[in-house]
Amino acid sequence: MTDLPPLDPGLRAEIDSLSDDIDAVLTRRPHASLDRFEDRRRTILALHLHRRVAEGLEPVYCVGDSNVMFFAGSERLRFIRYRRTGLWKPKWINRGLDLLPVFRAFHIGPSTAWKIGDPGSTNRSREKLDLLLRKDIPAGARVLISCGEIDCRIHMARAHQAGKPLAELVEATAAKFVKLPLWLASQGYRPAVWGPPQIVPKDENLSSPTFPFVGSWEFRRDITYAYIERLGHHCRSHGIPMVAIAGRYHDPAAKADLSFFHDGVHLSQRLMPMALSELTKAGVLEPP
Repeated sequence: MTDLPPLDPGLRAEIDSLSDDIDAVLTRRPHASLDRFEDRRRTILALHLHRRVAEGLEPVYCVGDSNVMFFAGSERLRFIRYRRTGLWKPKWINRGLDLLPVFRAFHIGPSTAWKIGDPGSTNRSREKLDLLLRKDIPAGARVLISCGEIDCRIHMARAHQAGKPLAELVEATAAKFVKLPLWLASQGYRPAVWGPPQIVPKDENLSSPTFPFVGSWEFRRDITYAYIERLGHHCRSHGIPMVAIAGRYHDPAAKADLSFFHDGVHLSQRLMPMALSELTKAGVLEPP
């Protein structure tokens, strides 16, 4: 467990200011370039790292569920409608505000580890990913996939409550999901995995139709850690970098303090220095 300082007030003020300025541009033109903000974006990265950073850093393309918006760098959950897939029942890809020059964040909806690689899912996650690969993610790029938190919070939790053995559930989910980064590697991309970054620190009676979860925090904690362990095993066996920070910024047996979340659910930028360090150590990021 790492003792992480609070988010510096000056850094928070600049994050909020730049978020407002970029939001105003992208709301009008979702495909607009952010070149005019490059110096400010590099400044925020430097403030996270406590040192100057080089120019021309290669971005990591971050794709997945709402937790992927952590990499957009803002202290708010902001989705900018970006690309549409499907004619009769269109589904949207959202982009993030992208405050940090080392990441480009794309939200493809409530993607699950179980379904993200399957064409024809309700969310059309695979079709959205394929569209991004055609339109936005260059050949050979580093692609960081974020999903699995929903599986731990709802689907595996529900199946485990119904009597299915936890070991069976987490193994099947991890083994199925890892086929996606393996496919990306076969196409010449450099895949990496962002493991479930948190166990939502809410009690069972706070579950709602708009944000559901199953079982007690302790129940979901055990599922999440078991899944991270099996996912890590599969990633290591195939040489796929994986980073998972759940249980590392707080006592793994206890809920994380709410100051680690900007909305009670999604990670605060307070954790960005840890994420940058871990992704660099894993070879996902070039040393900024």
